Amino acid sequence: MSSERKFVLTGVGGHLGQIAADWCIYTANPGDSLVFTDYSLASLPADKVLEATYDDEESLRRAFKGADVVGFISTWAFGHRAEQTSRVISAAKACGVKRIVYCGAAMSVGPEESLMRDVESLPFLLREHVATERLVMASGMQWNIQRNTLYQDNIIGLFAQCWKFCGDRGFHNSAGQKGAYVARSDCGRVYAALVLGKAPPNTVHLVSGPEAVTDREIFDYVTSKVEYKAEFVEMTDDELASWWREKGLPDDFATGDFSKLPMKICIPDLVCCGECQCVARGYMSEVSDAVEKLTGRRPLGFRENYVQYEHLFPRND
Repeated sequence: MSSERKFVLTGVGGHLGQIAADWCIYTANPGDSLVFTDYSLASLPADKVLEATYDDEESLRRAFKGADVVGFISTWAFGHRAEQTSRVISAAKACGVKRIVYCGAAMSVGPEESLMRDVESLPFLLREHVATERLVMASGMQWNIQRNTLYQDNIIGLFAQCWKFCGDRGFHNSAGQKGAYVARSDCGRVYAALVLGKAPPNTVHLVSGPEAVTDREIFDYVTSKVEYKAEFVEMTDDELASWWREKGLPDDFATGDFSKLPMKICIPDLVCCGECQCVARGYMSEVSDAVEKLTGRRPLGFRENYVQYEHLFPRND
């Protein structure tokens, strides 16, 4: 009898998915079979990646055929993530998949509390993640859930790029609270490790950076690094939303016009994820050892991670 196991990683065209695919190739056992999928093969090698989308169950079934384990990553499809998850689960069960891995966002609650939580009481960012977790836990398959804190990378890639647009000001609504921001690369490697079975089934894993820091600490580090003269501004949720709404930032991600804006993110996600209601309410403060336990690597702090992004740090004209 063959001992070969088949693992499917979806979404390998994204930042996190690419890292996960590389880590799977690096750490998988010689007898393991790896299948990678993405919604488009435009920029990917078609001989190594299958085309499959969470919006087309038949494409998922083709990709999942014969798989033992399937991993899927949360998408930017706000308002449709639960539908996408239902298709992933339906396709996986139809193909006889034994275990499913979901990569989502952090919450300082255990799996039982997640099932009981009033979704509407949560920040916007976390609502669909909780709904997805419930579907995964109730799927009848074994599961693993990965909860990532907010990415260090997005602070530079999205929000720091707005500081000049805001008049050399950084707007924040985290109320001085700390967040255990995580490097996206660490999340990718943990996701790969969970797919490959490095943790017991039916377990939840909080993935964080090595320390909890304030937005002010990160702002001061970035601005001092390039001697950028800018102002750190604390705002309430309403003040932050109103300022950006006046500048044309839409409330709906799917139909909004972002052509004249420095970032592509909707108002609810900005207020909750951007800078950052989730932090202000304590959902991102816990520091975990998941990165080191599951990958054998020490998690990156933001200073180490930002070396690669220094060319993106805003500067005075």
